[in-house]
Amino acid sequence: MPKQKRKLTYNEMRRKIESPDAVIHFVGIGGVSMYTLARLTLDAGYRVTGSDRVLGHRVRDLVSRGITVHPGHNAENIEGATIVVYSHAVTRDNPELLYAEEKGIPTASRAEFLGAIMLEYKSRIGVCGTHGKSTVTAMLDAIFASSLREPTTLSGADLQIGEPIRIGKSELLLYEACEYRDSFLHFSPTVAVALNLELDHTDYFPDIKALCSSFRKALSRAAEFCVVNYDDEHLSSLIPTIKSRVVTFGQSERADYRYLITAFRDTGMEITLYHHGTRVRKFKLAVPGVHNAANAAAAIATALEYGLDPDVVAGAIEGFKGIGRRLELVGERQGRAVFYDYAHHPTEIAAGINTVKLMTHDMVTVVFKPHTFSRTAALWSDFSAALSLADHIVLTDIYAAREEPIEGINSRALALDIGERAIYCADSDVNLNVDSYTHGAIIVMGAGELEQVKDDLISK
Repeated sequence: MPKQKRKLTYNEMRRKIESPDAVIHFVGIGGVSMYTLARLTLDAGYRVTGSDRVLGHRVRDLVSRGITVHPGHNAENIEGATIVVYSHAVTRDNPELLYAEEKGIPTASRAEFLGAIMLEYKSRIGVCGTHGKSTVTAMLDAIFASSLREPTTLSGADLQIGEPIRIGKSELLLYEACEYRDSFLHFSPTVAVALNLELDHTDYFPDIKALCSSFRKALSRAAEFCVVNYDDEHLSSLIPTIKSRVVTFGQSERADYRYLITAFRDTGMEITLYHHGTRVRKFKLAVPGVHNAANAAAAIATALEYGLDPDVVAGAIEGFKGIGRRLELVGERQGRAVFYDYAHHPTEIAAGINTVKLMTHDMVTVVFKPHTFSRTAALWSDFSAALSLADHIVLTDIYAAREEPIEGINSRALALDIGERAIYCADSDVNLNVDSYTHGAIIVMGAGELEQVKDDLISK
């Protein structure tokens, strides 16, 4: 990240961007998190420019809205910029950031910039957790929209409206609060929702203790209250140390909002919710997986604490059909169902495999691209165990993202560790290996670039 003598305070940043000739430049504007922030900034009336190496559909959308987007990253792209905003995917040697440092142009991380402009909203609900942030943010968006609260929502995946951002008309902001590099410590939520807490982002957090400390600080920033998963051992251990008022949900009898799974359906389930022992009502879910019961309970508890009508909430939850790349049924290959999933952590992988087994009553083949060398190394045995739940495993090369390779950490070695049901191959050979050596439903899993692999599998 760029070296600066002193970071701008929120007030300084706001004064700069509110000047009549202010220009906010986004480095890597086509990434989903930067795209949503650029859209929000543009809608607020600011002048926006950006750059990206990949000129995909989101970049084309921004250009159609009048934003100048430069192909590639070059120093001259930020001429005239008031502030340069970057994400953690941008490396230190990025020419635009180096030029900003040389010329004294202020820079801000995505989290810092969002932390400044979110203060324009009276109510701010941030969703954090190792898993499920995008799903619960989308659930909350559906609930508050159905309740005519007209929220503005920033998500890491497409909402029910078909894009990852909703520009609302109220003073309510819904957003994902990512923990990576302590990003969520730049935010000022009125309500913080905590779904779960497991070791992740091991290139930054050395151990679970450091991650718990970060979550405790983030939850304590909530001005009104926190909604916390009582069933999660790490989150529940933090409750006595959180400065904000805490509301709990879970299957435990000690949770403020207790939910029980009372029925399974073909593509979902039914949960019954209790508040301090008193039955609220049943809620029908149209999304599969027991993990989504917990996700729904978190969203419902948050909405009820806001005073929303339980019947309206129930209707919104029943109408929620899921989000893109979360066990998304995208097609078939020779009669075999093909699902597309963002899972890149062992817990997510296990949940996805078990859910598809219950849905299809069939064998399951996983095509998995590990995400980052550091995560693969730190959670090696957990990956091996989770992937072993599948009947067949096809592993492709690790998606490095921002990292350099680690000696001995590769997909071929992971396949050997899993055993004879696992195969390593290049992305281009996935179809051949899937057809020759595997059976049953197919899940394409990972947070890396898997669009081509998925498209090739379902092509006619």
